[in-house]
Amino acid sequence: MAKQTTAKQNVLLVLFFLFTINLFPQSTSEIDSEAITKILYQYADDEEPGMAVGVVKDGKIVYEYYMGYADLTHQVKVFEGTRFNIASNAKQFTALCVLKLAQEGKIKLDDDIRKYFPELYKNIEDKITISNLITHTSGIRDYCDLMALTGKTWWKQFIDNGDAIELLEGQQTLNFRVGTEYLYSNSNYILLAELVKKVADQDFNDFAIALFEALDMPSTGFFTHYGAIIPNRARPYGNWGVWREEPTITEVHGDGALFTTLRDQLQWEQIVQANNGKYLPQELINESQSTLESSIEDGYGYGLFFDKFNELDYVFHDGVTAAYNNTFLRFPSKDLSIVVMTNNRNVIANNIAWQIAGIALELSTDNTRYPAGPEKIESLRKLQDVVGSYQNNAGTIIKITEKDGFLYRDLYQREPVKLLPEQGGLFEYETIEGLKMHFSNIGQTKQQLTIYRATQVPNTFYRLYLSDLTKFDKNELNGRFYNQETDTEIILKFVEGTTYSLIKNGREREAQLIIEDYIRMMSDYKIRILRDKNGKVVGLNVENNRIKNVIFERT
Repeated sequence: MAKQTTAKQNVLLVLFFLFTINLFPQSTSEIDSEAITKILYQYADDEEPGMAVGVVKDGKIVYEYYMGYADLTHQVKVFEGTRFNIASNAKQFTALCVLKLAQEGKIKLDDDIRKYFPELYKNIEDKITISNLITHTSGIRDYCDLMALTGKTWWKQFIDNGDAIELLEGQQTLNFRVGTEYLYSNSNYILLAELVKKVADQDFNDFAIALFEALDMPSTGFFTHYGAIIPNRARPYGNWGVWREEPTITEVHGDGALFTTLRDQLQWEQIVQANNGKYLPQELINESQSTLESSIEDGYGYGLFFDKFNELDYVFHDGVTAAYNNTFLRFPSKDLSIVVMTNNRNVIANNIAWQIAGIALELSTDNTRYPAGPEKIESLRKLQDVVGSYQNNAGTIIKITEKDGFLYRDLYQREPVKLLPEQGGLFEYETIEGLKMHFSNIGQTKQQLTIYRATQVPNTFYRLYLSDLTKFDKNELNGRFYNQETDTEIILKFVEGTTYSLIKNGREREAQLIIEDYIRMMSDYKIRILRDKNGKVVGLNVENNRIKNVIFERT
């Protein structure tokens, strides 16, 4: 299975923590509605921003519930006509529009996208296919993170699809070579929406609305103008001591920005389950619910994530933007679909969906347990033997420091945590009961630490063997660096210790030298120093979330 998104990993953790699955099918479409409703009220109530939750089993709606407010200002309750922004859950419908054109013979999925957008990536020789866009294997950088690199927040900008594509037209390089990796990027689905517009010779939303009408989903459509009137719209709210609305003024769509009702989404789930050709051709539905054989990515299809747990296949997607938080979860072999939609930032939709799945599939609440510590505890002669930096396979770095006879776990942008000695190389976190760290292979090439807790999968980090940072010339990283693709300048200046001043397009932030030639800024920016064959600093390689290998040349 190729690497998926963080949201997907969170869902899996919820599943691991909460359920052990019973694979015997239910003999009835009945569901414990009272138990589901009880779950909902654990996360919100009728006096807060709301939720709309539904379950389809064996082709029938077996649960439908509305709670809370769609509009706090006017005290409007959520009801069956309330329209929520389902964000990235829209991608399945954008992909469906593209697939419809393909099955009509108007496009081919192996067409190079530059057949329709000739201004894109003129110096990239590899073919960038429509399939690459669908499966996030194109290497095209996410426009949201590109804007963040320039110092702008996408949802605070008056931008539309044309602005996003103009930003992409300035890009001369990709995150990675086409088709060799998977990295989720909203830019792919903006391009797909604009592709539909070009090929169908009509506004993308008009094309999509015609499709939704054919599907008997009359209350579904894309948000294409920040001032558009959306009847029965749920306003998005977050709670910072008091409830506040989180407005969005962007007009970007296709990757998200789909407003819809729970009724319409449950209608779609019924269509997917029945697939009887009544609304769309059976072959179109079949393909839309599959992965692409031509892709290296077997975990993402037409706007859908695919995975398996205990031999049970499931399909899902999460959609989160501002305070809207949504998910749909399908178990095809069980004819079960769950939809959770909310305008409440405090509610985690996928968590609720999995708990509902536990009820609908008669999952037990026997919490999965993991090793609480190592089978064998390694001896440790002196604390200094384990001091240093360790990295796991996901790229997270933990520093172990020593002060006043105690070890400390030092994680970027977290408060240092004292490690209390238990025995030999085994320590317990002072702040978290039951969370332990064990050092092993001490003094060997693959020295490592492993984090244990009975409720989580053990996480192993391997020591990074580096020269002493006290001998590293930190001033040689000082200078100006420029990226032409985004018209962005970075100025680095050493301050003290491992701290640097990093000024990006005029805005100063603090950055930390983590290891030699590797700097972190905020929680996501990873900056690697580039040197020529003589060891001279010549540039920066910047990575942030869904953009990689953005090169800044020293000026």
